[in-house]
Amino acid sequence: MTQRRALIAPLILLLLLPLAALAADDDTLLAVVNGEHVTIRDLDVELFLMQSQAAGGALVLPSPDAVLKRLIQNTLLFQEGRRLGLEEDGKIVNQVRENVRHRSVLALVDSVALAVPEGVADRKDKQFAAIDAFVQSLKAKYDVKVNEELLHSLDYASPDPAVQEELRNSSAVLCQSPTGAMRVSSFTRTLMFQEFHGLIGRPDAAQVRDECFKDWLAEALLTYESRRQGIPEREKMRTLAAYHTRDLVLQETLGVLAVTTDEPSEDQVQAFYQENIHHLTPPPRVRVESVMLENEDAARTFKQRLDQGAAMDWLADRTAEVLPNVAALPTTWLQPSMIGLRPEQVRQGLVLDALEVPGGWVVARIVEVERADPVPLEQCRDEVLRRYRAQRTTNAVTDAIRQLEDAAVIELVPDADAIVADHLVQWEKKNNA
Repeated sequence: MTQRRALIAPLILLLLLPLAALAADDDTLLAVVNGEHVTIRDLDVELFLMQSQAAGGALVLPSPDAVLKRLIQNTLLFQEGRRLGLEEDGKIVNQVRENVRHRSVLALVDSVALAVPEGVADRKDKQFAAIDAFVQSLKAKYDVKVNEELLHSLDYASPDPAVQEELRNSSAVLCQSPTGAMRVSSFTRTLMFQEFHGLIGRPDAAQVRDECFKDWLAEALLTYESRRQGIPEREKMRTLAAYHTRDLVLQETLGVLAVTTDEPSEDQVQAFYQENIHHLTPPPRVRVESVMLENEDAARTFKQRLDQGAAMDWLADRTAEVLPNVAALPTTWLQPSMIGLRPEQVRQGLVLDALEVPGGWVVARIVEVERADPVPLEQCRDEVLRRYRAQRTTNAVTDAIRQLEDAAVIELVPDADAIVADHLVQWEKKNNA
């Protein structure tokens, strides 16, 4: 039961998340790209993908025209991938098929869990119990009988290589499910995928084996039942499959367009090194003089007078709010990032903005800057080559997209940017509510 909960818990109600972008059936037209419509629904899916890829889930939306441009470019890339035959690539087809199967199981589990009324006591426990009862009903419905004796004889903890070999290759049938014979070898692959460190010597191997088998059988029964109910053929599942295919084709197309095989000459490496020498130069180090003051107003006034040319020591002696004998910032060499500066902001005499710290407010001025020499090419050649190849890849993709745009027939609807802008506002309100 514990293992089953661990597997099923993420499933309950999560089906709604990846399909949320498809829920609003909005076919409002934004553009026509080589005869193919780009709609608000495409925009919602794009926003969902952007959010799922954003660091920490915090998405900073680009400008409306940038979002619209991204939609159009992605459509062009998908069309190119389709021209290359990637839509029929077995790797993509199999991934989409597995995603639809998995999402169909989620939908079935979700329907069972949601049948438990809201507001009842211990609803989550009752939802798990309902799911377990449903799986048991499927076992009875399809007359599934497990060979318990065979299952309990599978010794995954054994260190004997011959035993492990037999577990990997045995065609013995553990049970007949409506999806077909479930054999020891197939179960072993499933178990080893879940327990990739192995079970040899583990005292809980038998318990892990039994729990994994229950979940494996439950997955098979739920997969079959979801297909019997036609869930994979429902409109949302077909739409999910279409957008998943589109996303995978886009990724593969970018990979094809990004391929560059020629290696740079020594002259090209030298030129690239000189062009990017600022990236290969350590940041400067700085020394500062600083004081701590009682409050923000005093600190801001102190900074203003420093900006006007006052000497730090002279001004500190005449400012009552300066806290005596209190260490502010270290007088040792500091990296710019330690005082909130970017390397290019560093200059001698710069007065930093007042900074609140425990016990008061700090005002500091840079009194000395130590510039570093660039790392010699001989010591950073690998990094230079990595940067060179990354830039070549970026340039190759950019050039390919530009060629696709130049060859395309793109028609924007009137006020497309305004439509996107309004939708982005509504989307942010909905997602920040």
